[in-house]
Amino acid sequence: MRTFFLDDALSVLNSDKNSHLLSAVKRDFKDEDKVSLDEAIDLAWTNDEFDCLVDLVSSEGSHEAYNYQNSTTGLTPLMVFAGKGRVSDVCKLLSVGADCTLKSKEGITALELAEKENQFETAQIIREHAGNIQSNSQQAQDLLDKYMATIKPEEVDVGLIVKLMKKICSDSKDGAILVFLPGWEEISKTKEKLLDDRFFAHSAKFIILCLHSRVPAEEQKKVFNRPPRGCRKIVLATNIAESAVTIDDVVYVIDSGRMKEKSYDPYNDVSTLQSSWVSKANAKQRAGRAGRCQAGICYHLYSKLRAASLPEYRVPEVMRMPVDELCLQVLFFLT
Repeated sequence: MRTFFLDDALSVLNSDKNSHLLSAVKRDFKDEDKVSLDEAIDLAWTNDEFDCLVDLVSSEGSHEAYNYQNSTTGLTPLMVFAGKGRVSDVCKLLSVGADCTLKSKEGITALELAEKENQFETAQIIREHAGNIQSNSQQAQDLLDKYMATIKPEEVDVGLIVKLMKKICSDSKDGAILVFLPGWEEISKTKEKLLDDRFFAHSAKFIILCLHSRVPAEEQKKVFNRPPRGCRKIVLATNIAESAVTIDDVVYVIDSGRMKEKSYDPYNDVSTLQSSWVSKANAKQRAGRAGRCQAGICYHLYSKLRAASLPEYRVPEVMRMPVDELCLQVLFFLT
């Protein structure tokens, strides 16, 4: 499961590239794959036998394989190809997202290894790629700053969610989409906006389901059914889908970062249901919905800075609400 934030989502929507989306449909990376890569990396580095490593990296097709580090040396496929002057293989790995900043057990990056082995062409390719990454990071930050200046961070941007879903559906063919929203109002708005969009209006191509306490139980059960071939399932849910529900065909998760929780206003002596930011524990559970039964992708629609500042856990309800009502109920049952 791969996790991205608002910065990444804006960049994806602003670009024609779809590597984030395509990587979600690859098969899981298993222990036997690691053993095979260990052997292939050793063979390529010590004996110049590259066929096995090239085949493995191509067939695995995942970031786990691209960035796998040999259990003994810490060498990655990129480091091996860079150090051996394999220009085309270096270009391919960089194009699919191989990390050129990783270091071997000796503390050497792919660029440094290429320079050490006098492989000047692969060194130059990696150097230029690293410069592009830095430039792209600045562009992503500029895009985020412009976006944040136009919206209220505490409000759910339904328009952005619909655009991201459209991008996912345009660039990938399979996999249900699970969207976490704070409450019924946001679920209704999102569903209405989807149905008003020509792209999602065809019932034969998309089935839009809601998962909320207001929805009848029979309707809620439909979220577990696999849609017909050629039809994509979209589930709009509250935090009810965080941990108690497993929808096994979910590949993409969009997390608004908001949830409704009860709180107590001591000045007006009333209980309220307010929207608040999720905790890191909530965010982890939501992201995990995309990786329960297969590889997947989660987009958290808040910035990396916001993610770092989230509390580890929510404050328990017993500490947010008065216990008067609970005490009266206990007293009633005891008497």
